[in-house]
Amino acid sequence: MRPKLLSRLFVVVLAASAFAASCHRQPARVVDASTAPTLRLYLLSTTAGAIEPCGCTKDMLGGIDHAAAFVAAGAKEAPHAVVLGAGPMLFMNPKIDPARKTQDQWKAEALSRAFAALGLSAWAPGANDWALGPDELSSLQKTSRADVLASNLSGATNGAKSTRVMDVNGVKLGLAGVSDPESPLGAPPGVVVGDTQAALAQALADLKKQGAEVTVALVAADRGRAVRLADAVPGFDVFVVGKSFEQGDGNDAEMPPTLIGDTLVVQAPNHLQAIAVVDLFVRGNFDFKDGTGIANEERKESLTARISELDTRIHDGEAHGAAAADLDARRKDLSRLKDELAKIPVTQAPPDGSFFRYRLQEVRERLGTDASMKGLLSDYYQRVNDYNREAFKNKVPTPAAKGESSYIGIEACANCHDEAYKFWQKTPHAHAYATLSDEHKEFNLDCVSCHVTGYEKPGGTTVTHVDGLKDVQCEVCHGPGSRHEDHPTDKSLIIASPPKTLCAATCHHPPHVPETWSVDDSWKVIVGKGHGQK
Repeated sequence: MRPKLLSRLFVVVLAASAFAASCHRQPARVVDASTAPTLRLYLLSTTAGAIEPCGCTKDMLGGIDHAAAFVAAGAKEAPHAVVLGAGPMLFMNPKIDPARKTQDQWKAEALSRAFAALGLSAWAPGANDWALGPDELSSLQKTSRADVLASNLSGATNGAKSTRVMDVNGVKLGLAGVSDPESPLGAPPGVVVGDTQAALAQALADLKKQGAEVTVALVAADRGRAVRLADAVPGFDVFVVGKSFEQGDGNDAEMPPTLIGDTLVVQAPNHLQAIAVVDLFVRGNFDFKDGTGIANEERKESLTARISELDTRIHDGEAHGAAAADLDARRKDLSRLKDELAKIPVTQAPPDGSFFRYRLQEVRERLGTDASMKGLLSDYYQRVNDYNREAFKNKVPTPAAKGESSYIGIEACANCHDEAYKFWQKTPHAHAYATLSDEHKEFNLDCVSCHVTGYEKPGGTTVTHVDGLKDVQCEVCHGPGSRHEDHPTDKSLIIASPPKTLCAATCHHPPHVPETWSVDDSWKVIVGKGHGQK
């Protein structure tokens, strides 16, 4: 009898232990892949002060008002969402031009308010974020209401944290951040940069102790270094990559997502050209399978880039009279690549278990415009306009050197070139300044240079001194005309036939024009009867 009794007692104890253990497990979650994700992540990389794109042409990439409209619309399909960032968020460059300090500071303030309205929860900072010092970064961070996460930094970080745990739709979301804020200027003054790998490993351990079920690393570092970190510190579900610093307004190409072990590594294009979206579907556990087909996504990115390049080469070849045989060969290659792209299968969600889905959403005007964000932008532009009007009212153009030409304005040109003048009046160049003044941007340092003639050149214009030289006039392309007016028969005193590359090198270059812009196509708009037409 005793052996049987012991056996029964063992079964009872085992059952009780199993029941007790089950009380500590996460309850099983079952979702249909077609329904709302358990959790959505909106991910930004290296916004770097990009509040909106140049408005010279329609549907440009970028714009915080369009991004906000996209996130707001997403609430219907994904009501439980978090917005996160990596890389410099507040300033375009790590060092601020003293003449631009007030405008850039106010832009960063407007962007911080926009981040708060967008619902940004945290970001890993880049070097640019310290452009006006740690105290200003601290102030802007408070305005944004988002945490700055940088577990490997110490010193003048003014409140940067190591980790954060959030409860989202019953899921404990753990966030960690590391930063390598090195730029050509070195690390920000007073900031001590520690070992990113050791700090990230410790942050992951801390998140696990706090019960984090989904973990996200925000990494402001060179992409190669970030990928090596993902390999060296396994255990994160998502790595969000942003740059260690940014310089200038150039836009980067898209970077396809990749899987390093079980970690999804994501990097959205800079300057808010696009938002990376990761949907997490929790079904029973927190081991997320690939429901997107990341390998297929990488193939799509590669093929799309090659197709775009071939399209451009064919277009250029047609415009410049390339050999028919070469064009036919390129068209066959293009057709083959398009067929290959079309045959990439659509990945289905795994039949069981948790999974993620990834997509990259371009930020364009067609997404809509958030009214409150549009008002925020309008207030910023009006504020800057009023300030710069006074701040630069005494900054007059430097006179042309003796023996050099100065700018005389289009009315003087029209005295001899009436037909060209009448043609010009029908072009968009004739109304370039109005596109600024209509939106309180005519004194904005980001805008004015491409909408006036002779900007910051001897005998030309400055921010506020533009009388007679508003708009894109003759002398932008043909050079200052005072000596030509005095000696019209001397052809050496004027540029009769400016090179096409002139416009592309000064104003009409990315990100101020869409990726489909062509100098050859645009040339047709500014050449016509009485103005260059043979």
